[in-house]
Amino acid sequence: MEYQSELRVYQPLAAFPDAVQAGFLRARHRTRAAAEEEASRRAWRRLLRDVTDPFPHGSDLVRVLRVPVPTGSARRDPADPADGPENVPGDQATGRGPEAAPVSEYFCPDEMALRCELAAEQLAESMRPQTFNLVVPEAARRANLERLAEHLEADGPEELRHVHTRTAVWGVPASWFALVHEDDTIDVETDPGSAPSGAGGAFDAGTVRTVRITVPLALALERARRAAVVLSLHAPDMDLLTDLTILVAWLESFHPDSMVELDYGGLARLVWPDDSPFDVRTALEALEDGDQEAAVVANHRMVRRWLPVRQLGRAS
Repeated sequence: MEYQSELRVYQPLAAFPDAVQAGFLRARHRTRAAAEEEASRRAWRRLLRDVTDPFPHGSDLVRVLRVPVPTGSARRDPADPADGPENVPGDQATGRGPEAAPVSEYFCPDEMALRCELAAEQLAESMRPQTFNLVVPEAARRANLERLAEHLEADGPEELRHVHTRTAVWGVPASWFALVHEDDTIDVETDPGSAPSGAGGAFDAGTVRTVRITVPLALALERARRAAVVLSLHAPDMDLLTDLTILVAWLESFHPDSMVELDYGGLARLVWPDDSPFDVRTALEALEDGDQEAAVVANHRMVRRWLPVRQLGRAS
């Protein structure tokens, strides 16, 4: 779906089982643009099938995040073939020449088959059985479960339910904004011929394809834990506290050297530039200082910004 946001965790290669590392390394040459284009093609193929089958077929898609290594950094792992300048072809891994700075690579499997099954479980609980069987045919779901069973044998039942991507439609959860700041790494992807990513001045909303904010997992966890503490002390009845508690538990299950990415998707065209990370942080700081009025003002700013987007979702 175009108007959905995604929160992804990219782990270093060493965090994955040996059996899947080789497949991830084969995906290293693929640019981010190519990966997103392939994801879009697969989604359209599922929608245009002659028979109703919402589940994916074939191999899983892997996204690769490349983070420049600071000069003199000692964080590179010599045992990791994805880490180090001698293993990063300039024209393939970075899109730049061989003189480009070394990068660390992180991997996020799309896990669409698994996520579709988890979504089907939730959908089955909220729909009448007759309607659910029309949307998710039993034969298609059984075939998907059989494909997942092979993964289950390889990685165990806990790994089967451990997804790297969370998705929201027609909005971005406030708990996700608590993980990022406006001064984190931001990539604004625009249509060809428009202002380049990171260019100064205002963007035409029609030219923005998506916006991605990236932050180290350790820093995102620190922010989420602090926000949860503030809410538990000053606003324990807020739903945001429950959301943050779930989010912290999810993030803690990944490798500590991972990266977190908030991807606005097509929603960026509707809200960017977006001050929501600032508004969430301002509201939390105001609560901590005992300034309820400032917290309410910051929250209202974000609600006003996202209310038209949610209304579009209901209208569709």
